[in-house]
Amino acid sequence: MKLFLASEAKNPETFKELGRYVGGLKGKNIAYIPTAANGESWGSWKEGGSWKLVNSLDAEISLIQLEDYPASEILKKLEDKDILWFAGGFCGYLMYWIRRKQLDKYLPSLLEQGGIYVGSSAGSMITGKSLDIAEWYLRDQEVGARFILGLGLVDFDIYPHFEDGQLDAIKKSYKGNELYLLKNGEEIIVEDSKITVIGEERIIKP
Repeated sequence: MKLFLASEAKNPETFKELGRYVGGLKGKNIAYIPTAANGESWGSWKEGGSWKLVNSLDAEISLIQLEDYPASEILKKLEDKDILWFAGGFCGYLMYWIRRKQLDKYLPSLLEQGGIYVGSSAGSMITGKSLDIAEWYLRDQEVGARFILGLGLVDFDIYPHFEDGQLDAIKKSYKGNELYLLKNGEEIIVEDSKITVIGEERIIKP
């Protein structure tokens, strides 16, 4: 299982690292899933960000908004993809649709078959066991997020878009086991049980 968990996947340094990690993005079959952003403002992702960046690639891009397809159709659309790109937005909204479409049941097997999970911000946060961070996140709080389980693909939590001045407040709020703080331009690569931080390693362990 391969996970590329970024603070901000569209960041130029992160985007370069992603290209290196997957052996070049040219010709890749990519599923772009912007559902998390629809929880903030429907369709706002169309105005720029990683969507424009992905479409500038010489790759085969499939736009998959989880809200638009029945579960069986989503699974068929994802089966042959090299990269499953979960964009940023609201964690709770994204997990609602992942569970409603039963993608949480099939995602591990899709990744074991060779698909690479790419997460950006919320797309990275949901890979942990809990969405508790989204409840108190210092930029945008999602009320009730702590009651929603994450995908549980990793045993740690991710705080994206970290800034140095936030450290004390994060330490006071975090109650989990292990939290990685990622600035934009940094990411975590997970291959089975091996964890590699690209950037500065900052970990909070209460």
